[in-house]
Amino acid sequence: MLTKVERLARISVRGVVQGVGFRPFIYRLAQDVRNQIPVPVISLKFHNTVAQIIAEMCKLIARESGINQVALSGGVFQNRLLLKLATSALQREGFSVLTHHLVPANDGGISLGQAVIANFNQEEAVK
Repeated sequence: MLTKVERLARISVRGVVQGVGFRPFIYRLAQDVRNQIPVPVISLKFHNTVAQIIAEMCKLIARESGINQVALSGGVFQNRLLLKLATSALQREGFSVLTHHLVPANDGGISLGQAVIANFNQEEAVK
């Protein structure tokens, strides 16, 4: 049985996200390495591409769900460059972007979230 929080948080995006094919992306990066493109340029290409993938996937999900608010969190968003580029790409597409400020982006944030939900569930059980 789902808790109240789990019921409120359920969103169906079945069939929307088909996956991302990274093979051409990785191939182009490997070509850049072989062609001795400077590492900072390759790195920026990588980060820009990942940020664009994030924005495109969010657009697909938004079309299905109608939600235009995106939360960027998790360990990957400790990468400040990726966070900045993804935020910019999403905002250009009209998304409202939520990011971590007071809570760490990594497992510390997960632990806090688990504690909040456990507290909520305990309060619900008492009612």
